[in-house]
Amino acid sequence: MDDDIKIHMYQDIDLSNSMLIDGFPTVGLVSTIVSSFIIDSLKLRRVGSIISRHFPAAAIIQNGIPSPPLRIYAGPKLCGPENECEQVVVLTSEVRIPDEIQLPLAQKILDWSKDNDVKLVLSVEGTPITEAPDPAEQLGIYGAGSTDRAMKLVTNYNLTPMDMGIITGVPGHLLYLGDMEQRDVLCMLAPAHAQFPDARAAAKMIEVIDEMLSVIEIDTAPLLEQATNLEKDIQESLAMLKRGLEHGREEKPSVPGPMYR
Repeated sequence: MDDDIKIHMYQDIDLSNSMLIDGFPTVGLVSTIVSSFIIDSLKLRRVGSIISRHFPAAAIIQNGIPSPPLRIYAGPKLCGPENECEQVVVLTSEVRIPDEIQLPLAQKILDWSKDNDVKLVLSVEGTPITEAPDPAEQLGIYGAGSTDRAMKLVTNYNLTPMDMGIITGVPGHLLYLGDMEQRDVLCMLAPAHAQFPDARAAAKMIEVIDEMLSVIEIDTAPLLEQATNLEKDIQESLAMLKRGLEHGREEKPSVPGPMYR
């Protein structure tokens, strides 16, 4: 099935000494919001896409240009501990990856990162919370690493070590494959609402990424300011969908676009 996954680069680009951030749909859409916000803030360019016949049949249209659901963005930025990385690469998607293709996709990403001399793979995830926290409450970010070096990032930057638990999906596969192959993979998990996009959790994650990896000074204030409106819009859209289903007509919710890529 690995042969069914193709990585297409739109141009020849040297990605050596880079940090790869992957953002697949997860609890609270934390990873999707984080990856989109970083792409916009750092003005990263679309450099590639990942395609497979097993992926959902969809094209993402941006500025009139169609792309597959899984896209690769990159740009020259000093990053990583002690600025050892020279580029930031972001893999992002809005669509959920089918279960049967997640392991081969994770292996493909890890092989591709090795071939391109990527120094660190960073997976961002959401972990569900049952109750809405006080906005003033500072929720911690959990971390799990595939190697001793990755685990040092967890302890050095005050992440809460994940001593027990389960990480599912592509990030989970990346984590244990990284352990098997001794590739540096770090997974960070932010407590988030499960029912709707959690922009506050995403903002907290971005702050940690910025502080820990010294990517650039990313201003999360716009995201925090939009958090309440975003969550309200999503709740209204879900209510609209529910009413439509009750009346026998399926209405597609109108989800605001600026936070998604």
